[in-house]
Amino acid sequence: MFNSSRSFKKSRNESKFARDVDWNLFKVFEEIVKAQGVTNAALTLNRQQPAISLALRRLEVELGVKLCHRGPRGFKMTDEGQLLAGTCAQMSEIVRSVPSQMAGTKTDIRGRVRVHLISNLVNDVLDQAIFSFNQKYPAVEIIIDVAPWADVVKSLLQDEIDIGLAPSRSPRAEIRYQYLFSEVHRPYCGRNHHFYESRIDDAALLADEKFILTGADEPVELTDFRLRYGLGRLSAGMSEHLEEAKRMTVLGVGLCFLPDGFARPDVEAGRLWPLLSQGDVPQMDIFVMTNAVAPARLARQLLVDELVQHAMRVAAEH
Repeated sequence: MFNSSRSFKKSRNESKFARDVDWNLFKVFEEIVKAQGVTNAALTLNRQQPAISLALRRLEVELGVKLCHRGPRGFKMTDEGQLLAGTCAQMSEIVRSVPSQMAGTKTDIRGRVRVHLISNLVNDVLDQAIFSFNQKYPAVEIIIDVAPWADVVKSLLQDEIDIGLAPSRSPRAEIRYQYLFSEVHRPYCGRNHHFYESRIDDAALLADEKFILTGADEPVELTDFRLRYGLGRLSAGMSEHLEEAKRMTVLGVGLCFLPDGFARPDVEAGRLWPLLSQGDVPQMDIFVMTNAVAPARLARQLLVDELVQHAMRVAAEH
């Protein structure tokens, strides 16, 4: 007799697996099979052997099976590994056919994508994805506005925008989150500050210094870090606009936590100096956020795919 409850549970588990699994692991496994071993696959992919071994173990854990045996007798796939190798080959063939399938439709895709992101978000993943998307779909208009985290979430929930790029402070069931990159924050000082060109690796040594604070939109991870080490109890100034906070930092008014990507041009020009170059520093995860129940829009989905694919590619290279 057909067991509808068991069938539903199986379908639900398969859907969850497809949604949560890192698809890049299948590509890595395919390269291991082609190269007949982890070491050769690492050379082919130009990655470290431990990273390939870790990817293989992660895939085996996800699937709950042993995929291959490695030892003095060489590399040998299990029955499950042989079955998966065939599946991976089929997946690769499908992926290889995508460019030719899409080639005739790129110029026909039109519309606009509305994006809100938090201020001064600087990362190569974001820039490369936008450039690549524009090259593929030149008829799509990209509209980008800067907004505080709370406004990004509000606009998404009201379906006023297509994509939000922001941290996930209070996850909402109505919003879909896809990891993009991590933004590192650290304290910086200007050329006129007495810590300029100093090597400070212990955050506690900065507790008696005056800080320029960035107000209510400060990342939670950064607030927790400051409170843990007593940083910022002496205030030299405040601005919720990072550009103005950076201006005061450059002038030597005080120390200020700034995102590394945002501060990099001023560091290279000698206007800013990074402190806490080693050890513990706060990091904020940035997500591609979309309304999970909003009507489907092709241009939006294509830009989301572009952002996520670039993020995965950069992660795989590191």
